[in-house]
Amino acid sequence: MEEHEPQWYEQARKGPFQEPKFTDSSAEKVIRRVQQGRPGQARAGYRFRGLLAAAAVVLVLAGAGALYLNSIPAKEGNSAGITLPVESDPVLTDEALKKIAEQLMREQLGKTLPFEKLLRQENTGQANLVYRENEQSESFAFFQISMETGEVTLFSMSASYGPEEIGSKLIDEARQKLRELGYTRDFQATGLTRYAVYGRTADKTVEIQNVVHAEDADINFTNGVYIRANFAVDQNEVSQELKQAGVQAIRLLRSGGEEALTKILRSTIEGAGDEITLIYGPAAGSPRSVTLDYATHAVLDVSDYSLNVIPSVDPKRQAEFDQQLLEMDNAELQSAAAAIADKLYGIRLEDYMLDKNGPRPGVITFESSWGAPAIEASYNLDGVMYSFRVKRESNTLLY
Repeated sequence: MEEHEPQWYEQARKGPFQEPKFTDSSAEKVIRRVQQGRPGQARAGYRFRGLLAAAAVVLVLAGAGALYLNSIPAKEGNSAGITLPVESDPVLTDEALKKIAEQLMREQLGKTLPFEKLLRQENTGQANLVYRENEQSESFAFFQISMETGEVTLFSMSASYGPEEIGSKLIDEARQKLRELGYTRDFQATGLTRYAVYGRTADKTVEIQNVVHAEDADINFTNGVYIRANFAVDQNEVSQELKQAGVQAIRLLRSGGEEALTKILRSTIEGAGDEITLIYGPAAGSPRSVTLDYATHAVLDVSDYSLNVIPSVDPKRQAEFDQQLLEMDNAELQSAAAAIADKLYGIRLEDYMLDKNGPRPGVITFESSWGAPAIEASYNLDGVMYSFRVKRESNTLLY
């Protein structure tokens, strides 16, 4: 049976979720909006050969992703494989396909998640298997397996663990690394999320991510190596110069009023960047935030979602508003954006090329012809700009 893959499959393929754990709901919405630039919304070579190759990937993963979980022993590469039945039928049965997927889950997650569905794609010869704990849980698994040979061509799986399931070595490594990065609070691990991903890169490499969570911090170790972290910062640890830069950026979007700084988040990725996000205002439904380069204090992103007034949540009316956003005059939008962006980034936005984003009404991208970073802006039905972000490989550097 053929069936178009739902959007959830694409998210499964991307692997790790794109939200931090330690922030409250309003801060999470701010970060996701700054990262994605989505107006009016709160919201990541060779192939295996046959069943023996499906066993081989388990060995690779077991070595690369050796967790310090008390319930899952750290594994070293060895010559033992998975014994799976080889069926004489030209097409593997549902049970045989499920056995392959569930063996991989047991090896990599230490548990088998509840089976949800199996979809056979006759045109590709692949079967898609989906496992999920429940709608609210982050524990899931997605597999793409050849119906004829049992080759595992793609998988993405995740499971969550409580603090009692994390070994002391990994917690100590997380605590020590966070201190090196400038985290000053008492680190108390509250849980761990493990992601196992295969087949999403051109060279078909395997990636294991272990993300240790605390109430106010997350830290990511990929294939056993520190990759990134984000954590809360006390206000007294941030310079007045940086705080003032944040206030000035917000006031370019909205004039007047005192900006109450309520939360500060630091986000860093090994060898790629170090950013700090200042979050203002008590209203959870209308967050304001500024993201700056931690070292230079250069403004990267700024948003005030209280300016994005949505007239109606009715889908039909919303479609009409989206069309109105798309039909707004480009020259007027560019002029309105330039009045802010020129001061915000020290540029001349009028020299940039404007690209109106059809799939995301209310979002425009300004591209330079000389290699400068692109700038994305969001606007409302009145033509008021309420969000700017410098497009870069990892905006806000969150998961």
